[in-house]
Amino acid sequence: MKPLSMFLFGLLLMPLARAQSVITLEQCYSSGIANDPLTRQREILQQAGELALANLDKNRRLPQLGVNGQASWQSEVTKLPIELPGVPIPQLSKDQYKLTADLSYTLYDGQQTVFQKQVQQASTAVSLQQIAVEQNRLKEQINAYFLNILLTDENTRLTRIRLEELQNRVAKAEAGVRYGTVATIGVDVLRTEVLTTEQQLSQLASTRRGLRDQLGILTGLVITDSTRLIIEEGKTVVANLPLNRPEQKLFDAQRTLLDEQLRLTANRLQPRLRAFAQGGAGRPALNFLNNDFRGFFIGGLRLSWDLSAAYTLRNDRTVLALSREQITVQQKVFDRNLALQLRQQQTEIDRISALLEKDREISALRSKVRQTASVQLDNGTLSARDYTTELNAESQALLNQKTHELQLLLAKVQYRTLTGN
Repeated sequence: MKPLSMFLFGLLLMPLARAQSVITLEQCYSSGIANDPLTRQREILQQAGELALANLDKNRRLPQLGVNGQASWQSEVTKLPIELPGVPIPQLSKDQYKLTADLSYTLYDGQQTVFQKQVQQASTAVSLQQIAVEQNRLKEQINAYFLNILLTDENTRLTRIRLEELQNRVAKAEAGVRYGTVATIGVDVLRTEVLTTEQQLSQLASTRRGLRDQLGILTGLVITDSTRLIIEEGKTVVANLPLNRPEQKLFDAQRTLLDEQLRLTANRLQPRLRAFAQGGAGRPALNFLNNDFRGFFIGGLRLSWDLSAAYTLRNDRTVLALSREQITVQQKVFDRNLALQLRQQQTEIDRISALLEKDREISALRSKVRQTASVQLDNGTLSARDYTTELNAESQALLNQKTHELQLLLAKVQYRTLTGN
C-alpha cells in the first residue's frame, strides 16, 4: 500500500507544481528571440550564404559547358580568283550553319574565387549581424512587460494585505455595533473601503492578465495568473560591465566586408588562363573550301588579361575608402549616443536609490502611525474615517517604496541592456 499511497500523493502535488511555475527574465530573452520571426530569416540567410559558397566552389572546380548554334546568310562569300580549264573550283554557299559544344576549364584565375568566397562570407556576416541588432531591441520590450508585471504583483500583494486588515476591522466594528460601543457609520465607512479595495484588486488582476498575454505573445511562453516572474541576481549587477552591443559587431563586420571587396577589386587586374575545347558540325567546317556539312574539333589554351580594369581601379578604391570612413562616422555617433544613454541611466539609478533611503523611513513612520491609530480605534478615541486615512497613507507609503525598488531594478536591467549584457 505504501507505493500506491506515494503515487497518489505525487498525483496530488502535480497540479500544485504546475501552479507554482517560475519564469526568469533570461528565459524570456531566449524564448523571445526563438519566437521572433527574424530567427527564421536568420536561418534563411545562413542557408542562402552556404548555397552561394557551394556555387562558387562548383564553378571553380567543374568545367564550363555550353551548346551554341548559328545559322546565317551573307551577301558575298570568299572565292578563289583563278580559273583552270577542266578543273571545277568549289564555291561556298551563302547560307552557312554551325552547331558546337564548347568546354572550358579555368586553370588559373588569380585567386578570384577565393576572394569571391570571402566577400560572400563577409556579406552574410553583415546581414546576420543586422538581424542581431534588430533582435536586441526585443529585450527592451520584454523588460517593460516583465517589470510592469512585477510591479502589478507587488501592488496586488500590498492591496490584499490592506483588504485583510480592513475585513478584520469590519468584523471588530460590527461586534462593537452589537454591543453599542461603535456607531453604525463607522462600519459603513470600513465596508466602503473594503469594496474600494476589492475593486482595485479586480483592476489589478485585469491589468496583469493583459500584461501577461502581451509578454506571452512576445516570448511564446505560457504565462498564467499563478506564474511567478523572477529576475536573476546577476541581472542587477551594473558595475564594470564591458560594452557588448551588437551594433559594434555590425560596424566591424561592415569594415571586414569592405576589406574583402577591396581585395576582389584589385584582383580584376590578374590574368586568367583557361583550357578550352570545341567540337561540332557545320557548313563550312574548319576547311572553308569544303562546302559540305562536316564535323570538326579544336582545343587549346586561352589567356585573357583585362587591362582596362585599371581605368576605374583608383576610383573604386576611393569609393571603398569613403564607405569605410562613413562607417567610422556612424560608429562615433552611435558611441556618443550610447554614452549619453548610459549616463542618463546611471543618473536614474542614483536618483531612485536616494528616494529609497527616504522611502524606508517614511514607511516605518507610517506603519507606526497606523498601529497607533489601530489602538485608538479599538479604544473608541479615533473614528473609522480617520483610521482608514492612516491605513491608506501606510499602504501608499509601502507601495511607493516597492514601486521605487522595482523601478531601481528596471533601471539596472535597462543599464545592462544598453551595454549589451
